[in-house]
Amino acid sequence: MRQSRGMEPHIGQRLGSYRLEAWLGEGAVGIVYRAVREPDGAIVALKILRDELTDDEVFRRRFTHEAKAATEVEHRNLVRVLDAGESGGRFYLAARYVDGRSLADRLGADGPLPLPGMLRLVTEVGSGLQALHERGLVHRDVKPSNVLLDADGTAALGDFGLAKGRAYTVLTRPGQVLGTLDYLAPELIRGAPAGPASDIYALGCVAFECLAGTPPFAGRSVLQVGVAHLQEEPPDPVAGRSDVPSAVSWAVRRVLAKDPGRRPQTALAFSRMLQVAAEPVDREGGARCSP
Repeated sequence: MRQSRGMEPHIGQRLGSYRLEAWLGEGAVGIVYRAVREPDGAIVALKILRDELTDDEVFRRRFTHEAKAATEVEHRNLVRVLDAGESGGRFYLAARYVDGRSLADRLGADGPLPLPGMLRLVTEVGSGLQALHERGLVHRDVKPSNVLLDADGTAALGDFGLAKGRAYTVLTRPGQVLGTLDYLAPELIRGAPAGPASDIYALGCVAFECLAGTPPFAGRSVLQVGVAHLQEEPPDPVAGRSDVPSAVSWAVRRVLAKDPGRRPQTALAFSRMLQVAAEPVDREGGARCSP
């Protein structure tokens, strides 16, 4: 029988082998703490399913899928999940602790990235996505707050709570859209199944935000953002930036095509397209050349 909780976990509390040390952040599904694993003292990021969701079988099952998806593939640009369990009626997931900040925090504090930083970020996150897609997994929630940057700036994609693989049941109710609207592909808004192309669209939105400082259709109501993803062409992400070739803008807007078939078909193809677009131009011949 599930115990009555009444309040969110507190610092110093134990869940299974883990003792909560500090609050790190939260989202619609879970709250994340820095925790110590006992008895070895390892530091982990512990994600705990929200109290109001633990009685919801759909959300509980979706939460545990994060662990299943993450353990199916290991990659330096994916946050590794170490353990998952339940204690006192609370469901938790322990992941590798990344000693750094999220891309969302980085953009909020320092503004848009320089071109080399954006290229590195997309290449690294794209590499992690490629590994997921090659194993038949779809992330479904690629966004800056789910991209963690370690001390040397290396990016790792985390939060697999919405991940879906070929072997998994699709855990959505009729009419329910999973993901974050600012980064949601048009086909998902229409109710189509998620696939690699929708993750790649979301990565394009992240690349746009890295260049412009905001997602493609920021500053609008929820309804207006959804309609814009469905109907509007994205604005120029490099407007006013003399340090970024116009070809980079073309590449970013290409990956934001409404038709999934017109986007680069792999995350690796998108990152390569950006690299080529960013190469300097021979002004006399008009051809691109290596630096």
